Amino acid sequence: MVRRTFQHFLNPHLCFTVDYLQMKGANGTIFAIGDCTATVYAPTAQAANQQGAYLARCFHQMAKKDNLTADISRLETAYPNLTLSEEKQKWDEDVNLLKKKLGKVKVKPFQYSHQGSLAYIGSEKAIADLPFLNGNASLFF
Repeated sequence: MVRRTFQHFLNPHLCFTVDYLQMKGANGTIFAIGDCTATVYAPTAQAANQQGAYLARCFHQMAKKDNLTADISRLETAYPNLTLSEEKQKWDEDVNLLKKKLGKVKVKPFQYSHQGSLAYIGSEKAIADLPFLNGNASLFF
């Protein structure tokens, strides 16, 4: 049973991740990127770069969500101290605005975008595989 529970941690070379680059079995607290992950993406610098940029956006969204939640909590604790109806109306508007902003904070799953490949083949020559319109173009230099 213990082996089944921690099966995602048993392979010392690969981290199994979900669409949000979170490690499976870690409840969204551990993230993994690059060639240490067992994903469908090629273990290239291009993929790792996109994953890093994605995680930076995710962390920004997570911080934004935490800040909005803290602001809502702070306002809700201040509500019992309000005495005037104008203050309570202003409080309602502020809380509703923050809740609306909180509802708009979304984290989308990671999507890899292949930008092409370039390989040096010696004698000052290279070959490139570039996405072009809806297909690929292979070039030889």
